[in-house]
Amino acid sequence: MSFFAKLRRWANRDDGKFYQAGNRSLGAVETIGLLIAVGAIALWQLHVKAGISIIWAIAAGSIGLFLAIVGGAGKDRGPHT
Repeated sequence: MSFFAKLRRWANRDDGKFYQAGNRSLGAVETIGLLIAVGAIALWQLHVKAGISIIWAIAAGSIGLFLAIVGGAGKDRGPHT
């Protein structure tokens, strides 16, 4: 067994000693919110060249953050313990 195979096996062990956050699927509202937030970052960087006000970037970022929080706040969305 190679060094990397041993390292991978050691890193992926599940002996119950560590807190496991786990991977969960993202909901539609949360995904849309995150994409809007990324778009807001692009607007923030390019608002002068696009000829729009910075208010659009701030508004898009606020809406995207709100949707990401609301979309991820379901009853089964908490951390795994």
